[in-house]
Amino acid sequence: MTALPDALSRHAAAVEAEMRATVDAAAAGGGLDLPIHDMARYTLGWIDQHGQPAQAAGKRARPALCMLGAAAISDDPATHARALHGAAAVEFVHNFSLVHDDIQDQDEQRRGRPTVWTIWGVSQAINAGDAVRELADLALLRARNAGAPAEAILDAAARLNSATLRMIEGQYLDLTFEQRLDVELEEYLQMVERKTGAMMGVSLAIGATLAGASAQQADALQLAGQRLGRCFQIRDDWLGVWGDAAALGKSTDSDIRRKKKAYPVLWTLRNAPVGARDALLDAWRLDELSDEDVSAVHSLLDESGASEAANEAAEHEYEAFRSALLDCRPRAQAVVELEAVAAFSLQRDR
Repeated sequence: MTALPDALSRHAAAVEAEMRATVDAAAAGGGLDLPIHDMARYTLGWIDQHGQPAQAAGKRARPALCMLGAAAISDDPATHARALHGAAAVEFVHNFSLVHDDIQDQDEQRRGRPTVWTIWGVSQAINAGDAVRELADLALLRARNAGAPAEAILDAAARLNSATLRMIEGQYLDLTFEQRLDVELEEYLQMVERKTGAMMGVSLAIGATLAGASAQQADALQLAGQRLGRCFQIRDDWLGVWGDAAALGKSTDSDIRRKKKAYPVLWTLRNAPVGARDALLDAWRLDELSDEDVSAVHSLLDESGASEAANEAAEHEYEAFRSALLDCRPRAQAVVELEAVAAFSLQRDR
């Protein structure tokens, strides 16, 4: 199992505390003790479906990037305290998107346990996802309590809202790709730069902004994060075919069964021998894939060279991230840690 870099966990406890404080304050401010607040806590991995304490949070990669964005600009603890609020905000947005994605994809497992919609139904899961999205703005506004200037909060909020829209655009494109057989690899890369790269890029930019970065520095970090997101998503697509289901907490058949246009599939459709391409197209034209069909597609992808191609593409994006990172003139220690996080994204097994 690939070890988590220290930078991904160093601020985890402080970010979790700020997220919990945001949820508790929002719940108390409404004046009603409603189950939807526990649905949000379940979404965030803090409790099980019966309300008992649990530990089922994700990697919290985006909050770590936010804190590293701040560290790239300043080593002042006061600026890092402001960045915690941005870190909480980006993680709320990420989890909101997962709740809605699980509904759209009909995924029944997330992080090794039932998805929100399978427990409370689609309608209430949409409500829970929407609630978690609103918590993001509330978390960011709490940066005032740590002394963040109003201008910095407004800039961070504008970046967050714009990146959230880009992420939703990416999800829209991803869903439309499922209905097409002519998707090009460049279209795929544009999609993942939105769906995954937008939030990774804005996480770095928000941390930097709250730490006092210039607009140019924040923009440079945002672009670097977008390339990191491309690397992350290509690796995610690789894991969706060749990963360990137990480590991932979900089946490695689901992307194929849904006929998702993931990188290995698109590469095979463009580069494999004609016979393999035709066989894959025939499978994708079926209304529904049987277990035997899924197994056959796995074999096609194994034999096509798609695994090696996806790894090479992820490596290319990793190198692009490293190059773009230097454009913001970051502090040296932050470069070391950001490169460690990027290397983890490239090599992760979950």
